[in-house]
Amino acid sequence: MPWWGWIIVAFVMLAALVIGLVYAGIHAVRAAHSVSDTGKEIQNYLDAMQQSKSSSDTREKPLFTQPLSTAAHRYSLAQTEVERRRITRHNRHAERWSVWKRNRVPFTGNVPQGSNQAVSQSSNQQAFDGSVDENHSASAEQHPNTTHRNSAKTN
Repeated sequence: MPWWGWIIVAFVMLAALVIGLVYAGIHAVRAAHSVSDTGKEIQNYLDAMQQSKSSSDTREKPLFTQPLSTAAHRYSLAQTEVERRRITRHNRHAERWSVWKRNRVPFTGNVPQGSNQAVSQSSNQQAFDGSVDENHSASAEQHPNTTHRNSAKTN
């Protein structure tokens, strides 16, 4: 390699070294700022922990040191709230079901005649209100291998 080739290689090496040092320096300064901010936050928390609370701040005694009637009263209040939420949930579900029952959409699907998954419109009606009309028995006679919802397999 000629003498000027070595100069170019040395120059590229020095440039890469300088660029690497600059890159590392920039990231070191950013890390120092981040560590400094974290240290300030930790110091704020430590200062807050070392401040004594005022004497007017009275804490309640632990429950196991209080009379049993206190614990029983708290338990009964909690159970009352649980029961109230359960009744509210039940009423909400009952209301939704009544809306669905009033606004039901009849079954209008087209199912092939020989399908094992065939559900007749009359059996769908039966699933909603338990009524069976005359078409249901005719449907069961035409398709003996068809299993309908809410009815046993017919032979």
